Amino acid sequence: MSGVKRPSGTDEKARRSYDSSRRQARARATRRSILDAAARLFVDAGYGATTLQQIADEAGVAVQTIYATLGSKKAILEEVLDVSIAGDDAPVAVNDRDWMHDVFHHPDPHERLRAYAAAVTAIHQRAGSVFTVIRSAAAADPELAPLAATTEHRRRVGATNIIDALASITPLHPGLSVAEAIDVLWTLNSPEIHRHLVVDSGWAPDRFRTWLADTLIAALLPPPTP
Repeated sequence: MSGVKRPSGTDEKARRSYDSSRRQARARATRRSILDAAARLFVDAGYGATTLQQIADEAGVAVQTIYATLGSKKAILEEVLDVSIAGDDAPVAVNDRDWMHDVFHHPDPHERLRAYAAAVTAIHQRAGSVFTVIRSAAAADPELAPLAATTEHRRRVGATNIIDALASITPLHPGLSVAEAIDVLWTLNSPEIHRHLVVDSGWAPDRFRTWLADTLIAALLPPPTP
């Protein structure tokens, strides 16, 4: 047996690291397949009508795997919303995403609002139907009322962050207070307005993005000087 080469400590450490990376990749893929399946079923059938067994069947996993990975159906819906808003499951806050950079850092306030309109349009294209699911489910299930309230609160906080950053580089529209500007932004970025114009009225996303940018600029920034 003296001719058998045993793995060195370095080789063993590399193998363990490789095995751990493979397990993490498999776990992440399983988690994402569950979320994708749940999103399809929640939108198509409704939250209340969707069971964990149906999600498991759609994702090709056991119900026990769902419990171990995400827990309750409510927790799944929360995660579906987060992933839909962000566009993926990477652990990066929305405001730190590349597509939000100009919203907070562009020197021109007009370009900040155009970048924000683009971000809002993309978010609603991904998550608009999930916002609708949450609103409808909360109306029928009191257990989901806190989630609906938290979702609105997060939109409000997001609007506050945008206006605070905007007001740090430019005066707002004459006669418009910071609090009122937050109200305006929070209203105009709502999923309902996107749904009314894009889903119900058939506007193209680019048309909505342009309209939202122009409307935000006119409502929030000083008018151009003659």
